[in-house]
Amino acid sequence: MTKSGSTLAFELCKSILQQKGFEQRRLPDNVVAPRHHINFINDVSIPVLGRALEEVSSTEIIAIKTHAAVQQAAIPFIETAISQGQMKVQVNLRDPREICLSLVDAGAKAREKNRAAFSEIQSLEDAAKVASQQLVSCRRWGSIAGALHLFYNEVAFDTPLAVRQICTDFGFQTFNDEELKIVLDRVFNDAFTQRNKAVKDRYKDDLTIRQNEFLLRELRGGQGFIRRVCEQRDFSWFRQSREAKEEAAGAQ
Repeated sequence: MTKSGSTLAFELCKSILQQKGFEQRRLPDNVVAPRHHINFINDVSIPVLGRALEEVSSTEIIAIKTHAAVQQAAIPFIETAISQGQMKVQVNLRDPREICLSLVDAGAKAREKNRAAFSEIQSLEDAAKVASQQLVSCRRWGSIAGALHLFYNEVAFDTPLAVRQICTDFGFQTFNDEELKIVLDRVFNDAFTQRNKAVKDRYKDDLTIRQNEFLLRELRGGQGFIRRVCEQRDFSWFRQSREAKEEAAGAQ
């Protein structure tokens, strides 16, 4: 999701892979977004994913970032690739109320610097509309079998735990203290991570009671996501909507 700490998670994944000996080369423009400074894709379709699998050799592991919604038809393709060891999916998660606060901050900064991206977001109401759309996309990504769910609070504030989670997902041994320090230094001191306020659970202090109630009403699917995923770590929330759609399709 946008403003979920996804850049930080992406750079953390890259740093782990580099420490394990997997260099992170820039993929060709026919695979990732042209002229983008990182490996970023705007379209998660079978042709795009197929080109990525063809480009990346069997001796490489390359991290690719996206904010795009995964196309429904691409999910079986991705799940097959995961089961065959060709692909990993790491989904970044954050309380959507905090995403809204970060979106409002980004909007103010964009207008101040006369930038187009996020400049249209001027209020929590604007942010809630964006975050609601992001939740729909996130739910589809999170429903993928074998996906790793990474929480912003761990990635940003308990990063060694997030490192262990990513290593486990790849089947890597965890790092010793010296290696871990190199991984973290590369992320927090060298990489561009779009660091903003970087405050844990900032919605508790930055939202009034009325604003909090407003967001809980306006964020479509937000209450279930916050209660079950963020608080209870109940990942069945992701698959319930997908399973209901699959059952309905099968009944037709």
